[in-house]
Amino acid sequence: MIKNKKAVSIIGIIFIVTVLFCIFGTPRYQSMKAKNEGFSDLETNLRQASTSNSELDISKLTNFDWDECYVFTPYYPTEEIYKKVGTEWTTSKTFVGFLMTHSAENTTVNDEDFLMVFKKGDKVVLSKKYSINDLPVIFKLDNYKFTSNKATFIVTGEGKVKNLVLKN
Repeated sequence: MIKNKKAVSIIGIIFIVTVLFCIFGTPRYQSMKAKNEGFSDLETNLRQASTSNSELDISKLTNFDWDECYVFTPYYPTEEIYKKVGTEWTTSKTFVGFLMTHSAENTTVNDEDFLMVFKKGDKVVLSKKYSINDLPVIFKLDNYKFTSNKATFIVTGEGKVKNLVLKN
């Protein structure tokens, strides 16, 4: 009877440790995890500003701290994205999700998908794919990047989709 209790206890402990590992993962996973909060506010603010203004400042539309922003076009290779940004990251909520989707989570796989990545220091603070159907803006950038202290864009284009050209 005592052996059975011991076996059940050991199995229970192994089960709990396994579940915690599947949720929280490794230190590498934890260090790569982006909080990813604030994009819906940015999306709303950007949509409104791009339809009603001839000029807009992205740094005034965000409610989080950032130094650099990258906007990648459709079909941009994931490995090249990580090289350009200078780090890997994940937005997966669990370690299992990270293991299953990391190789494809930051890939834009059709003509309408763009990837927007914000960094603070050497850490990604927000990364979000957006569809041009939901957020009808195309960033016109050299080298796919702009900074928070130079984030003013001129809005151009007729119709629904607006081009955002970085102001010199």
